[in-house]
Amino acid sequence: MHGQEDFRRRKERVTELLLRADWEGLLREVEAEPAYVGALFRALHLPDPLLAWRAAEGLGRALANVAERDRECALDRMRRLFWALNDESGNAGRYLAPAVGEAVARAPEVFRDFALMLLNPLDEPFLAASAAWAVGRIAEEHRELVEEVAPHLLPLARSEEPEARGCAAWALGNLRWEEARPELEKLREDASSFFFYRKGNLHRKTVGEMAAEALKKLAER
Repeated sequence: MHGQEDFRRRKERVTELLLRADWEGLLREVEAEPAYVGALFRALHLPDPLLAWRAAEGLGRALANVAERDRECALDRMRRLFWALNDESGNAGRYLAPAVGEAVARAPEVFRDFALMLLNPLDEPFLAASAAWAVGRIAEEHRELVEEVAPHLLPLARSEEPEARGCAAWALGNLRWEEARPELEKLREDASSFFFYRKGNLHRKTVGEMAAEALKKLAER
C-alpha cells in the first residue's frame, strides 16, 4: 500500500512542478529521492504536449544531475532510455530523444557517447522531428559531438511534416553546417507552422522563420 501511495505522491508532485516549470524544485526532489527520475519518465506519457515536453527537459536535467553524483547510475538510466526509444511505439516515444538531447547537452563528459546514437530515430518518421530537436539541443552547447549528423538532417528538411522541416532547420543552424545553405534558402518562404519547444514553453513558429534563423547562424560562423 505504501508503495502505491509513494507512486501517486511522486506522480502528483512531478505534475505540480512541471506545471510551474520549477526545475530547481524538481532537482531537489531527485536529489532527495532518486525514484523521481522514474516518475519523470512516466510523465512523458502525459496527454498535454507542453507537460510532456517539460517532462522531457526535466528528465534530461535530472539525468545530468544524477551524473554529478553517480556516473554509473546515470549511464545505466541513459541506456534504459535508449532501450525504451527502440521499443516505445506510443506517443511518449517522441519525447524520449529530447530527454536524451537535454542530458547530453548538460553533461557531455558523461553522456557524449550517446550523441551519435540519435542517428537511428532520425530515420523513424514518428520520431524524426523530436530526434532533430535533440541534435539541435546538443549542437547548441557542444556541436562537435554531433557534427557528423548534419548530412542526415537534409532529408528531414524536405519532409512533408512542418515540425520535421523546422526542427531540422534549427539543428542545421546550430551545427553551422554551410552545406545546408541551399536547402535552408528553399525553406525561407515556407509558411507552414508548428509548435516548437524552447526553454519551458511551446511557441508557434513557421518553418520559414526557423530557416531564416538558421541562415543567420551560418553567417555568424
